[in-house]
Order: sequence, then C-alpha cells, then structure tokens
Amino acid sequence: MERRRLLNAGAGLGLAAVAATAPAARATPPPTPRGAGGPASASSPAGGAAAHACTGAPVTTYGTASLTAAIVGVTVLGNHAYVVARGQTPTLVGEIDLTTRKLTRTFRLDRGDGGWAATVSGGQVYVGTYPYPDIHRVDPATGTTTRIATVGPAGGFVWCLTTAPDGTVYAGTSPRGEVWEYKPDTGRLRNLGPAFAGEGYVRAIAADDRYVYAGTLPQGYLIAYDRVTGAKRNLTPEPYGGAAALTAHGGRVYGLFGRSLLDLDPDGGTAKVLTIPAGERIADALAVTADGTVYIVGRPTGTVYRRDGDTFTTVAAPATGDEHRALIPLSGNTMLGAVGSGRLWWLDRSTGAAQVVELIDIGLSGPDPVQSIAFQQGGTVHVGGHYSLTTHRPARGTSNRIRIPGEPKQIRVIGGRVYAAMYPSTELLEIDAGRERVRSLGFIDNGQQRPTDMAYRSDDDLLLISSAPPAGGLKGALTLLERSRGRITVYRDVIPDQSVMSVALDDRPGRRIAYLAGDTWGGGSVPPTRTAASIAAFDLRRGTVLWETAPLAGNASLQHIEVLDGVLYGICKRQSGTWFAMDLDTRAVTATGTLPSYGELSVQFGQVYASVFSGDVYRLGPDLTEAQLVLGGLDDGWYNPPQLAWERSTWYAWGVATRDLARLRLDPLCPSGSPSSTSSQYEAVLKGLLAN
Repeated sequence: MERRRLLNAGAGLGLAAVAATAPAARATPPPTPRGAGGPASASSPAGGAAAHACTGAPVTTYGTASLTAAIVGVTVLGNHAYVVARGQTPTLVGEIDLTTRKLTRTFRLDRGDGGWAATVSGGQVYVGTYPYPDIHRVDPATGTTTRIATVGPAGGFVWCLTTAPDGTVYAGTSPRGEVWEYKPDTGRLRNLGPAFAGEGYVRAIAADDRYVYAGTLPQGYLIAYDRVTGAKRNLTPEPYGGAAALTAHGGRVYGLFGRSLLDLDPDGGTAKVLTIPAGERIADALAVTADGTVYIVGRPTGTVYRRDGDTFTTVAAPATGDEHRALIPLSGNTMLGAVGSGRLWWLDRSTGAAQVVELIDIGLSGPDPVQSIAFQQGGTVHVGGHYSLTTHRPARGTSNRIRIPGEPKQIRVIGGRVYAAMYPSTELLEIDAGRERVRSLGFIDNGQQRPTDMAYRSDDDLLLISSAPPAGGLKGALTLLERSRGRITVYRDVIPDQSVMSVALDDRPGRRIAYLAGDTWGGGSVPPTRTAASIAAFDLRRGTVLWETAPLAGNASLQHIEVLDGVLYGICKRQSGTWFAMDLDTRAVTATGTLPSYGELSVQFGQVYASVFSGDVYRLGPDLTEAQLVLGGLDDGWYNPPQLAWERSTWYAWGVATRDLARLRLDPLCPSGSPSSTSSQYEAVLKGLLAN
C-alpha cells in the first residue's frame, strides 16, 4: 500500500541547463582520497592532479531507468476498462477495449501522479488522485476531463470511490480519514466527516440506498453513515485489521479486513466473520456476482477463491505473486482482474481458464519513479522499479527487465547476484539477473512492512536490513541475513517504539558494531511515544544494544546514516533536511546544518555525500560546518529517498536525472549546477511524505 511515498514527479532544471551552467565556486579542497585500486585516470584518485580535471559533461544519460505499466484505480464502463497508471505525471488514464483487449485511448488529467480510486456514474468515469486529493471526471463521449473537486489538503489521497444506486459518488480519503459526497446532477459536494477517531485512512467504501460504508486503516473499523442525515454508527465494536475492500449487495455488506471476510447486514446484525485461506497474508480484492456468490483474491498467491458457505474454494490463480487492484464480474461467467504490476486477466469462472494481457505490451507504459539502484563491477547497473528489476549495460546500449513481486526498496550486488528487500511483503530475494532467476530467501515478517536500508559486512557474509512497521505500528526491526547459510534473524523493537530507518557499519578495525537510526513516527497513524529519534549501537557478536542516544532534540525522524573514520553522519526527515555529524566515541554532535530536503548518504574516497529529494547532491564532510553543493539540477525521478551507486575507483556514481539512468560526476573539486527549484507538485509530495 502506497502510504508514505507519494510519487516524486516534478518540475526542475533540465539536464541541458545543468550541463550548460558554469561551475559554482570551488569547494574547500577535500583531503587526499584514500587509494581505491584500479588504473589511474582523469576520474580516478590515483591520477593525482589529473584526477580533478573538470572536463566533459557532469551528467550523461542513458535513457529510461525503469519502464512501468503499474496501475492503481480500475473501473469498467460498458465494454471498456478504465485503468489509472501509477507514477505517470500528470495522471494517465487508459481506456482498454474488453473485446479486442487493446488500448484504445488515453486521457491526461491536469495534475497528480496517479489515482487509487475509480468509479462510474451516469456514463462518466470518476477518478480520485494524489498527491492532490482531487476528484476528476472523464467523459468518454467527448474525450474531455474535468477536475471537479479537491477533498483534502495537498499531500493527501483519495483512496476509494463508489457510486450509490441513485448515482451519488462517495470518496474515502487520507490523511484525515474522511468520507465525501458528490452529487453529479447538482454538483453539490459535502464532507460527511472523519469515519473514526484516530483512523487516518478511509481505505474502502461502498454504498446502498440508505448508507455509505467506510472501511478504515490502520485498525480496521466499518462505519455506516446515514446518507440523508450524515449520522454514523460503528458496525465493528472490535477492529478486524486494516480495510482492503468493501461492497454492498443484496441487502448485505461484505468487507475484507486484515485476514477476515466480514458479511453482515446494514445494521450490523447477523454478522459472520470468515478467515481467509492459510498461506494468504491478506485478501485485497472482492466481488459479488449477480447470483450473490462472493469471490476474493488472496495475496501473495494471487489465487481467486469462491465462497461456498463458510469455506473458500480455489478457482484459479491467473496472476501469482502480485497485488490485485480490482475484481469485476463481466457478462456470463467471465471475471476481470486487474493486477498492480500492470496486467489484466479474463477468467472463466466455470472452467478456471484465464487469459492475461500485459499493459506494457499494449502501450500503457511510461518512465517509472525509481525505487533503488546498484552498480555491479564490469559496468552493469541494476535499477529497482515497481514490480521490476531492470539490468542496464550502458556500454552495450542494452537493458533487460525482470518481473519481481513488489517494490525493491533496497538492492545490493554481492558475488554477482542482486539482493533485494521487498515492500510490502518484506520478502528477501536473490536475483541472478543474467539468467533471469529469482529465488526467495524468506520473509522478515515480525510486524514489519517496509524495508528501509541495507548494509553488507563481507567479513561475515552478513546482510543487515532495517525496516519499519505498517500504519498503526511503532516497532521497527533490524534483520540479519547470513547469506551463505540462508538464516534470517530478526531483532524487533531494537530501538523501542521506533522504526529502524537506516543501518551503517563501524569502519574502524576490529569493530563489529552496527549503528541504527530511528523514527519515532513508526509506520504512521499512531501517536509517537518519544520526542526525538535515536541512534543505537548494536553489537553484532552478542546481538544486543550497547547504547542509545538522541543526537538532536526536536528531530523526530532520522532518514539515513553513514559512518566514516569513527564519525557518524545523519540526515533527518523531521526536521526535513537537518544533517549532523557525531563523534562515535564521545557521542558529541560536532556539526549540524540544513539541506533543502532529505535523502540518503554515501561515502566515497573519504568524502560523505548526501543525495536529496529535488535532485541535488551535497558534500557533508569530513570537517565541514556547511554543506557544499557538488551537483544540482537533476530534477526528481525518485520514488524513495534518492540513492547513489558508486563506481569503485572513480568520482562517478550512477543515479537518476529526471527519470533517466544517469552517470554523475561527483568530484568535489568540480561542482556543477545550481540547487533545484521546488514546484507546487513537489511541495504537495513533501507534505504527503511528512503526513506519515
């Protein structure tokens, strides 16, 4: 579920402007870099004075970093499906003929990065978007689009839409957890108010003649609003877990909450609660056919189940290892399924036979905001995208896209294999990109949802993964993967009541210590119990915390840390862009400053770099009291906090310029570009990020 990271599309300086900008005043010369091996060259520290020859373009691009056809909202009108792309800016809606299974038209809304919500009323298609919580109308007859309402603050989401029998459209939103009503015949818009105190998300919605029903996150309440008076009642005295889907049919209300299917009457009586099949983490799509038969889709297997009494019967699994966005009965025995990675399938319910169409093959695709990046010696660059890993070989001009189940928040190359930590499943994958083989190493689980960082200790062949809980949780974890043995050990709540946002290794000889960075907001949607984020020192030999300190009072969320020569550098999410340096022996903060935004840190040749949202790279140390711009104007092509994938023996790193794969010259004595400007779209994105 896309809570924290709205898509970071934006306007900024173009690459041509970056290349043409005269270099800024030179930074204070850094210390002589430590040797890195390899041949000396104009970009290698072994090259002496020639190593800092500021020649050539500071940014070289190699085409789209990651191509996607990922989708979010889906609805059907007549013989066409309308699917909303994820990460295409402004929001892209595709019209697909259900008979020919071809893309017939596309529509561009006037703003936004995508839309989780879609419904139909009066021959019109309605789409609810983010990072502006707008309701848009698409008129297939005229081919026009209209923004008709904004139903919350910038940075919010319209998560769900439904249409009542009389054509009234209802929307569920975040971060205020409200239900809104729109009457197409009069244009009247009404806020029915928050569904339940403390629940920031209305994640599922349904309506009948009398009520509109709202399913909430993170706890999972089912609330019925009287459509005339607006009065509301809680139909779930005890929450069942976060809502995924709701529908009203035949005088009953059906809902997927956590691992349960709820079946109850509109007044909350005669309720049944069924547990979804074993092996499924959740069920994420729900439909009721004309004869009243209930169907659900499980995740991660992608299996379609039919409810038979109080049991579930397997029908088919048209799209395994994926998230389902919709399950829609068509005419006869046909069922339409929509898959988050960008697939539609048609299922014959009587036979279980299914046909699948890849949206990327029929033209509904575009550049993906990048999730993660890693460089492999020999010139290969791996880029993580939505449900994909793309392997680029820039010298050959080739790339290859491999489907993987989810979002790879962090990737590392070890021994020629790519290791990926996946959201939202917490699955750890080993990927042989050359052979296109993907192997599961297991799951972090333990109340975790979002991997946040990864480090590798070669002495022990040990991967360390930090993670955050889902919405409604505070307790993050540190996970250790013994790569050669395949053993996973999870230390949950290692920093009490904080997510673990980053992990860095002590770089001094003989120190088998990992440093962890916390976030008091946890997974969001729950009050923090602490006021300042912590750094914790974790003894890898004993599996215990040696000490914990809050380096900066008033900063509730750290984003990333790195260690260089016994000094820990950190950057904060709250307050956004605050950075600091801390001596690990004394735990004293020796330097602080402010960057335009936050991102990730890295170390190369004895220098500490920060790559931040908006498209700028700064040098933070060592021995600096003010950050120095190294490269600006890359625009914003990242979905997660921006990363750098360094070449081993040069001042070059691989990253993203707009949404193109880019090789970046980051020689601190050759600064280039200017700080990126901030668009209104980008401001909305940041507000959404900081709302959770």
